[in-house]
Amino acid sequence: MKKDLLELMKKHSKEVKTFEQGEMVEGTIVGVDKKFILLDIGAKQEGLLFKEELKNSPDFNIEIGKVIPVLVLYPEDVKGNLILSLKKAKSQHNWDSLQDAHDKSELVKATVIDYLKGGLFVDVLGQKGFIPISHLNRHHFEQFNNAMMQGGESDAAQTLGGLKGTELNVKIIEIDAAKNRLVMSEKEAMPDDELVQRDKRLGQIQKGDILKGKVTIILPYGVLVDLEGVDGLIHISEIAWEKVESAKDYFEPGQEVNVKVIGKDGDKIALSVKELKDNPWNSVEEKYPLGTKVTSKVTKVVPFGAFIELEKGLDGLIHVSEMVKPLNVGDEVEAVVVNVDSKDRKLALSVRKIEDTKIYR
Repeated sequence: MKKDLLELMKKHSKEVKTFEQGEMVEGTIVGVDKKFILLDIGAKQEGLLFKEELKNSPDFNIEIGKVIPVLVLYPEDVKGNLILSLKKAKSQHNWDSLQDAHDKSELVKATVIDYLKGGLFVDVLGQKGFIPISHLNRHHFEQFNNAMMQGGESDAAQTLGGLKGTELNVKIIEIDAAKNRLVMSEKEAMPDDELVQRDKRLGQIQKGDILKGKVTIILPYGVLVDLEGVDGLIHISEIAWEKVESAKDYFEPGQEVNVKVIGKDGDKIALSVKELKDNPWNSVEEKYPLGTKVTSKVTKVVPFGAFIELEKGLDGLIHVSEMVKPLNVGDEVEAVVVNVDSKDRKLALSVRKIEDTKIYR
């Protein structure tokens, strides 16, 4: 008799569940007070959801009996309450959806919010993500960089070339919900046929190739060149043997240019123009042997001496110990070659030796 009674009580008693922090559950709204929404999630007591969380959800209707997904923030706080979160549940659901899209290589839509150093700050399903500038498609990359070249205060720059607020189709390339890291690529979201063509062209380009391309974008650090469907970069240091202050002085958009491939890493192609020109240092010992007198202007003054340009890409140093008076940029001086080394690219000059010769001649 006693055994049957226990079995009957066990059968009709409500099963009490226990929950862990971070667990996703469904809860039924059973009550509302000034501060909380009370939800039945099958625990020994109702869970509490702060009404404050609904501030940014004007479309959410509080209805008794409504079932909603929530996340367990604290199974038991200092007062013994079970605290729930609707906002965190949505975020977790979105992260799960993004992880699923990443695993299946599916495309998602990202809305451009702002510019961060090196890339665009975007919103994807309510989560903040990042698209590196190098991962924009060619059209948007050009659009963005042209806007930035107009200056940070221009209307074009403020709207990121019209990209701000734009929805982009992207592919997730890095995701880590624990670190709140979400990195995407518009370039990898290209249609399959375009990707095939791009990869085919990339496979045709090898280090050492000499190619013809067209300048598409002039950047502060170099020039982007279209190589029949893929892009290569001429870094500012690879434009000429002489010091280059601005790529704008050498190129303009649409200009055809011959380039040499000096590096390739995945889809990143490094190009050079100066490698196709004679390096003045290769013949420096023949053109400027010891004792050669030269006349030129000072181009740079440093604590240990002054540099004069003998020809484009070829500077000589007059050490302070080889001067007869302080020199300034723009001064025209006569000097004599006292040391020349093509291997180490050193060309030392002296004004003092010329002046001494004049005095004791």
